[in-house]
Amino acid sequence: MNPAGPSMSQDVPPAGDPATGIYFIAISQFGIAFSFNCIMSFMPFYILKVSAYGMQETMLWLGLIMGATSMVAALAAPFWGSLTARIRPKLLFEIGIFCNGVIFFIMGFVESLPLLLTLRLIQGALGGVSTIGLVLITASAPKDRLPKYLSLFQNSMTAGQLIGPPLGAYAVTLFGYHSPFIIALVVVFFSLAYCHSHVRDITAQHNRPRPGKPRTGGILWGWGLTIVGTIHLMFLPSILPHILEGFQLTEQAALTTAGTIMMAYMATAFLGNYLLVSLSSRLGLIRLIIIACLSAAALQGLLYFSTGVYSFTLIRMLQTGMIAAVIPLVMSTVAGEGGGGTTLGFLNSGRFVGNALGPMMATTILSHFGLLTLYLTIAGLTLAMLLAFLASRRT
Repeated sequence: MNPAGPSMSQDVPPAGDPATGIYFIAISQFGIAFSFNCIMSFMPFYILKVSAYGMQETMLWLGLIMGATSMVAALAAPFWGSLTARIRPKLLFEIGIFCNGVIFFIMGFVESLPLLLTLRLIQGALGGVSTIGLVLITASAPKDRLPKYLSLFQNSMTAGQLIGPPLGAYAVTLFGYHSPFIIALVVVFFSLAYCHSHVRDITAQHNRPRPGKPRTGGILWGWGLTIVGTIHLMFLPSILPHILEGFQLTEQAALTTAGTIMMAYMATAFLGNYLLVSLSSRLGLIRLIIIACLSAAALQGLLYFSTGVYSFTLIRMLQTGMIAAVIPLVMSTVAGEGGGGTTLGFLNSGRFVGNALGPMMATTILSHFGLLTLYLTIAGLTLAMLLAFLASRRT
């Protein structure tokens, strides 16, 4: 469907403002992101607590469990995007929300690492919710406001990532490890009810001829940039216990500090995303992508030279503030050139690949080489993907 075409009025609220339905989609996505991150903030500590394996083997299990859902979801995301050509996107959105809620609840009562990994794999196969949200938004948003609404959608997830970690960590300290899973279940089903009541239904997004198609090379390397941007955002939680131990914090203090650090850098990710995307009409999408990637790569390297919790947190906040905008900027570039549901699903799968690679890369490189190698690897990948993306667009 052409977002600005004549049929748009059938897919948005009667008032004619596409932002109305998009805000409701964003709020529902916030609930999902909150539930994921309410759990993920303390998951490394939970795995270390229940593990029956040695430390090195446990670290490998930790990386798999933290990244398993996203790796499977990366494979499923284009499939979910293609389903919108046959099934109403809102129905798919609601199915994904419901299934995730059930898995969250079961995970709270599992103490076997293989079984926990299995549940995470199932959760990944049932994922793709954010892909459907992207399709719903691009079907409703006017082309000239698409970067703004995709940024809103990204920030709804960032807000969930911002609020979820401290609440999850504090719930553990007050009520034990089972409580955040129950909180996640409640939030997910409130999101489901809210989506069902307020998100306007649209018809299946049948493929239609478009006046132009996005460049294949641009899609591929845009996907790579999406992966790298997500790695920047998601690699840290799985190794925070190690980093905070190096800053001489006790286990209890490290648990609380981890949630606070995650809250702080997700707050700047939220703010940086909003500010950079708001400049897109004046500076252009490509120029902003260059600025964000170069700044984030430099700050990634500076993390190694932090001397304590405060300097580490400050550098991390600046870094995420720059890199968070890359994802909606890349998606806006491709969607604005005619990318459909399958293309958006492919780009969105980059977020899931980054979610999976982030913790696995962090734990693997840290256990064998150290923090400096890890930081330089991420910075180098950022520069390589940026250069390839720019070269593909010139071609």
